[in-house]
Amino acid sequence: MPKYFDIDRTKYLIDMICPGRLTRVVDIGANPLDESPYYRLRDAGLCEVWGFEPQPDAYAKLVEAAGPREHYLPYAVGQGGEQTLNVYRSSGFTSFYSPNPDWLATIGNWNRKLRLRQQLELVSHRLDDIDDLPEFDLLKIDVQGAETQIFEGGGKHLSEACAIITEVAAVPIYEDQPLLNAQMDVLGGYGYSLHKFLTFIPRPLRGCELSLRLRPRFHANQLTDGDAVFIRNLMKMKELGSEKVKQLAILADSVFESFDITTLALSVLENRGEISMEAANGYVDRLHKTT
Repeated sequence: MPKYFDIDRTKYLIDMICPGRLTRVVDIGANPLDESPYYRLRDAGLCEVWGFEPQPDAYAKLVEAAGPREHYLPYAVGQGGEQTLNVYRSSGFTSFYSPNPDWLATIGNWNRKLRLRQQLELVSHRLDDIDDLPEFDLLKIDVQGAETQIFEGGGKHLSEACAIITEVAAVPIYEDQPLLNAQMDVLGGYGYSLHKFLTFIPRPLRGCELSLRLRPRFHANQLTDGDAVFIRNLMKMKELGSEKVKQLAILADSVFESFDITTLALSVLENRGEISMEAANGYVDRLHKTT
């Protein structure tokens, strides 16, 4: 979650660069179990959110708490067509995929969380086929293994976005789950490169009785899953249109906190004569005052 968010600094940035519209976020798998990285921007009324959540209980909570710039639809986004959604006891694990028994045997403490509660037969929607979905800047995705399905069905939108925050896995929690390398391959085709990890959680392996004797500092070494940030055309920022440069600057400042990207974007805008160097230095001065 944003550690250095400062509403005054972010408003200064937005007022300085004058984007043509509010930043737009699409959140696929918007189940409100945890605070999303963009929540501070959303709560400040500085972005528009389009969210998708097929679980009825989670969707109802989203609609009930929605602000005026939040739009939610009860869709499953995936490869398109008929699919089975497995709803597990811990709803955050809901997936088109079934648990990997080898992983459950090795991790040792997820069996209850991944106990099947319900199966929903539904028709999933390809991202590019969703009518009236506007052009967006950030895709936030948490779909427990279906990431590459969505990326492959969303090339038109993803080729126009700035950044993606996606859950990635180092080991298959589900059977046949595409891992981090598969996401990198698909997104690389759209010009995205892996930028940073917001989280990447190591967990203890408990495949034998002997491992139970280990003290905490000696285990929890196996990387499992986490959230990664991908940026489109980061090394070709000078070729992006000014609106995309501005939206990337805002996201880097207030969502995934890559302030070096924000300053690179400001340099591009200054070279184009759209902002002054004095104003850009004013942003850095405000950043240095952030506590």
